[in-house]
Amino acid sequence: MKNIIHMKNIKIKFNYLTLYFLLIACLCGFIKYALYSFFIVLFHELGHIFITLILGYEVISVEIFPFGGLTKINKHLNTPIFNDLLIASFGIVFQLILSFILSLLKVDSFLMQINYQIMFFNLLPIIPLDGSKILMEISCLFLSFKNSLKVYYLVSFFFMVIFLILNYHYLINNYLLLGLFLYKTIEVIKNRKIMYHKFLLERCLYDDLFFNRVISKNENINNYHKDVKYYYFINSKVMSDKEYLLNHYFDYYKL
Repeated sequence: MKNIIHMKNIKIKFNYLTLYFLLIACLCGFIKYALYSFFIVLFHELGHIFITLILGYEVISVEIFPFGGLTKINKHLNTPIFNDLLIASFGIVFQLILSFILSLLKVDSFLMQINYQIMFFNLLPIIPLDGSKILMEISCLFLSFKNSLKVYYLVSFFFMVIFLILNYHYLINNYLLLGLFLYKTIEVIKNRKIMYHKFLLERCLYDDLFFNRVISKNENINNYHKDVKYYYFINSKVMSDKEYLLNHYFDYYKL
């Protein structure tokens, strides 16, 4: 019942690029392509919504773009890596399910083609595409959260350059997409310190977060990983990362 209530409260909005895409498609006689694309995008976002509610998180809103959507979820940055990987990848999973259904029904091959185009496009590691979120969570398996954030936006910039090189002579649509990618990537860079401090602060505010427990000799908080709770031996006492942060880090920010 709780998940049903969350579904009713989800706000769905269309980005200006989506409206532009629909207008151009209608004027150029590609209304069939536009309708197919919107159907696939909505089905893709349904995958994110489905797994988010199954995992017990709240979906706040969904913003629809021509190539996909942005689903905003109310959850912690310290969410288990496996859960975040599921959320990031389930749009693609739903598209694979859709491909299987379409092949069984033997419907318009054009619809199948668009489905694959959108699916592979979303796998690009460019912010805010699903591929970038999957990369972020995979990097969190091996790197600290702070370093994973660097990988997140640096790889995004790298693939934006490749995207520009491969598409510089094509339609203005590609430049609009590139502008959106650049805006979202710069947004992450501007907010990276806020994200990092939120990541640390959550460890102090919430005691029900899932962590593996590690005894660490390294007190450098820049090395903190997701899914790991740290303990230290300080002055012959065991101190958790929560206590360490409150006494040695956030204490400096008190007024």
